[in-house]
Amino acid sequence: MGNNIEGKVVVITGASSGLGEAAARLLSAEGASVVLGARRVERIKSLADELTGSGGKALAVATDVTHCDQVKRLVDTAVQTYGRIDVMINNAGLMPQSLFEHLKTDEWDRMIDVNIKGVLYGIAAALPYMKQQKFGHIINVSSVAGHKVGPAAESTRPPNMPCWPCPKVFGRK
Repeated sequence: MGNNIEGKVVVITGASSGLGEAAARLLSAEGASVVLGARRVERIKSLADELTGSGGKALAVATDVTHCDQVKRLVDTAVQTYGRIDVMINNAGLMPQSLFEHLKTDEWDRMIDVNIKGVLYGIAAALPYMKQQKFGHIINVSSVAGHKVGPAAESTRPPNMPCWPCPKVFGRK
């Protein structure tokens, strides 16, 4: 089986740690050009430097997914630098630890802004390019906590639900 990652341009939100960082490392090692977006600029700059130092192609772009213009700038930077976007990985996310009964509505607002709007902003930034190119993949990462039932998981279920139907909706012709 050949390497179908080599030469691809991949944009990753939430790339400063966890799955985003791991995906960036793996995809870069497989030959993809990775464009890293996250709020923790020092971490993504360090990661981009490490990846380019190992012979990869990587860019770090300060990105807060709660701001549509910043997500658009992230994707625009990828296209301006590499000529296209092949894959958009909407990975940024957070999970408040409080129970619903604690009524921390500020946490709910932040969770919705990151986990729902952040995904939609990523789609909005990448989809026009992908339609113009007539190709591209959008991957929306969702926590398994959104699929579990229990007192601590009840506040994570709603923000993860919109990620489930996206491939079905955007995969239609």
